[in-house]
Amino acid sequence: MLTNPGISVAQLVYFVSAAEYSSMTAAAEELYVAQSAVSTSVSQLEKRLGTTLFLRRRSKGLELTADGRELLVRARRILSELRDAADAVNPDALRGTLETACFTTLAPFYLPEIWARLDKEHHELRANAVELSCPDALAALKDRRIDVALIYDMIPDATVTYEPLQERPAYVGVSPDHSLAGRTSISLREMASEPFILLNIPGSREYFLQAFSANGVTPNIAAQFQSFETVRGMVAAGHGYTLLNQVPHHDLTYSGHQIAAIPVAEPVRPLNVALAYRAGEGLTAKARAFAAVCRDVIAEQNQTAATAQTTDTGAHR
Repeated sequence: MLTNPGISVAQLVYFVSAAEYSSMTAAAEELYVAQSAVSTSVSQLEKRLGTTLFLRRRSKGLELTADGRELLVRARRILSELRDAADAVNPDALRGTLETACFTTLAPFYLPEIWARLDKEHHELRANAVELSCPDALAALKDRRIDVALIYDMIPDATVTYEPLQERPAYVGVSPDHSLAGRTSISLREMASEPFILLNIPGSREYFLQAFSANGVTPNIAAQFQSFETVRGMVAAGHGYTLLNQVPHHDLTYSGHQIAAIPVAEPVRPLNVALAYRAGEGLTAKARAFAAVCRDVIAEQNQTAATAQTTDTGAHR
């Protein structure tokens, strides 16, 4: 059980300053307080500890006793720990911990580079990240369990501000051996009777099923998985087709098979990879630093993808 030691932070600050300057007067000037405040505080500290911390010599000023030297070492350590603790929770300090969330399927695409960049630019700032579905990330924002999230803007919410960073249109994923794999677009209607492999993550499930219903199509759901890569693997192995938004930098699955990503012919609302934070509240300095890194990383990935697409288009002319 914690007990009150009866020693204040101010007493330790005054003591350390007096020890460093060997003078109550000089310490008072440095701290912008009256000399009597420093003298009284040190005397109260000595009384509380039951020992003498300074030898007071008129000609030489203050001289630390053995107990005074021991306390000085410990007091400096205590004050340093207090400053670190304050910095860790200070919204204006770029050190300590920031609580964030990332949508499950986006995390492997962005978090490794975001963390590397954050460590390079703000090495004293640590971003704890938890993988969540979009609904759970929004709930965590509202409950103040996190300060910012990197998710899709799939769920409108007046209490949350979305900052779009990257548009991700929906596409049909099929095996390269599928009869429609060479098409420039695929209609959901012509896929209606084929087995559909659904990414069954809260929020994502509703988004994909809404894409079908908005176009008057009822999918033939053959299987449902919560893993993005499991869905891709099942499709690549020829067990059905899927509807997704995120496109990896290569078309291989974990098993080494390929998957073809083909645009949807019907109008389907695209999703945006977005920063999400509480509406009406300014971001803390830590959250602003994290957001800036996210913007830079995703902007660079957008540029890399655009360059690769241009190169690929030129190669096929």
